[in-house]
Amino acid sequence: MSDQSRAWPPEMDAADRVRHVALTRTTPQNAGWIAEEADVSRDTAAKYLDRMADQGDLEVVETADGTCYKPDDVTQFLREVRTLAEEQSVDELTNELRAIGDEIDSWKAAYDVESLEELRRSIGGKDLSSSDRRERLETIEEWEYNIQVREALQLAISLQSSLTRLDADPRIGEIGTGTFPQEG
Repeated sequence: MSDQSRAWPPEMDAADRVRHVALTRTTPQNAGWIAEEADVSRDTAAKYLDRMADQGDLEVVETADGTCYKPDDVTQFLREVRTLAEEQSVDELTNELRAIGDEIDSWKAAYDVESLEELRRSIGGKDLSSSDRRERLETIEEWEYNIQVREALQLAISLQSSLTRLDADPRIGEIGTGTFPQEG
């Protein structure tokens, strides 16, 4: 087992530790690796990982390391939308959308482009220095991230609107707990 076992809070059981390790990875990992990080046996990790995959929380992928697990992108995105809808008002979400729009507009002006694709094409310009290329590549990453956040914010506003029309409380779960009713 890894030294990680000393860092786990006593109230986190094996399932919680496996869930935490599996959902915080950015690259697919196999059950043995996750078991070591979560301080559980490989069989215990595999049991919880398979359950999480069946529930749609994880995606199973085959790699050179065998069967590996990674967070399901769609599930993670939808959880983020729900969290935004639960924890922020429509005004707060709208202000965030405005800030993203302002930032994108500033990049358009700074780089004299009309779109993300145009900024991407500009990377090949022969008059750019290597530091200018690096700066543009960093801006491209930030712009792509802003697009993802913008989509989540727009969906969160739609979710709140739909719940209001259904006469449901848009603040669905327990705010700040990070858990949802179906997780038990």
